[in-house]
Amino acid sequence: MRVLFWGTPDFATAPLRALIGEGFDVIGVVTQPDRAVGRSRSRLVPSPVKEVALAEGIPVQQPDRPRGDAFLAGLRDLAPDVSVVVAYGHILPKAVIDAPRLGTLNIHASLLPKLRGAAPIQAAIRDGFEETGVSVMQMVPALDAGPVILSAGTPIREPVVARGPFVMNSMDEIRQAYLDFQTGRF
Repeated sequence: MRVLFWGTPDFATAPLRALIGEGFDVIGVVTQPDRAVGRSRSRLVPSPVKEVALAEGIPVQQPDRPRGDAFLAGLRDLAPDVSVVVAYGHILPKAVIDAPRLGTLNIHASLLPKLRGAAPIQAAIRDGFEETGVSVMQMVPALDAGPVILSAGTPIREPVVARGPFVMNSMDEIRQAYLDFQTGRF
């Protein structure tokens, strides 16, 4: 299965590595542009997802905004079967979501429908939830509103680390969701 991966922060590196490790053909990565850091803002730093992609020899695209005829034409030329989005950082337009043959999946860091949107891990901790997790859903143009294919929960324990055990404990379930999606068993 030809997968186009979309993601930016460290949280998105585990699913990218899982796809690679499970033998999926990750044909490209779309991530946020390198960001200027430091006091003088003169040093550009790549996203964690870009670093993984480059280390794996996967082509990287870094559009300012994933829109427009030229971007969409390039996306279609890649001919992905599916896109997988994990904390990419932009809401994708319908044409981008629908471009892959099988559509687009989103891995979201909460047990949807709770805590839609940005920073769900922090919100779960702030709101005193005893459990959080990861949801895999079919992506639609509305924010975190598509049908949930799989959710994998885990208790919130002390100390709480945003990229800690619950992400890694959920990877087996996420891998299974990919396989179920690939074979049409969802």
